[in-house]
Amino acid sequence: MRQVYQLLCASADDNDSGIKFGGGAFIEKDWPKNPLGEDLTLLITIDSDKLNNEINRFKLPKGRYISVFSTYNENRYFLDDIIFFGDDIELNYIKSGFTKVTVSNSSKLNESGNTFPCQRIKLNEKQINDEDYPAFSFLSNEIPNGMVGYDKIIKDYDFICQLYSADIPSKDGGALGLSDAIGYLFLKKNIDDVDNAGLFFVQSA
Repeated sequence: MRQVYQLLCASADDNDSGIKFGGGAFIEKDWPKNPLGEDLTLLITIDSDKLNNEINRFKLPKGRYISVFSTYNENRYFLDDIIFFGDDIELNYIKSGFTKVTVSNSSKLNESGNTFPCQRIKLNEKQINDEDYPAFSFLSNEIPNGMVGYDKIIKDYDFICQLYSADIPSKDGGALGLSDAIGYLFLKKNIDDVDNAGLFFVQSA
């Protein structure tokens, strides 16, 4: 069995986990763009201190806000811009700016590039079988079943969470290109660049 923390919609009465889908980002610079000149879309933000207080196993950088951005465009097919299955060309393409993971110590909210509405998240501790392929968003220290190609990055990055496209508040659940697409968030083991603090990519059947 594996223990994960499922990301669920929070109500006003739920504790603040420090995690939210959509809304504004805690960034100090201008809203990021991809190499095509398109504004990236904010998928999720994490208040490290709040999450560390609720769950201390992830040891996220203290006093920081993590923001995860990805390419999204309702008017064109964009899945190929964010896909990675272990190929170096795919990895370098994504790293060129089609997704972005930043950390900031600023609590000032930048809402200039909002695409998806803000949705507060609560955490639900959940046990899954070792052989399961979970189709939902969750935090975990363990690489989930179904992910491929991670051997290319695991030396320099720690896995943080899985995002299921249909969970993100977007049109037809297609935040990641397809409603059943899965995104994976990794943080650098040693964050030396706050504007390049991790890696986010998508895989789909």
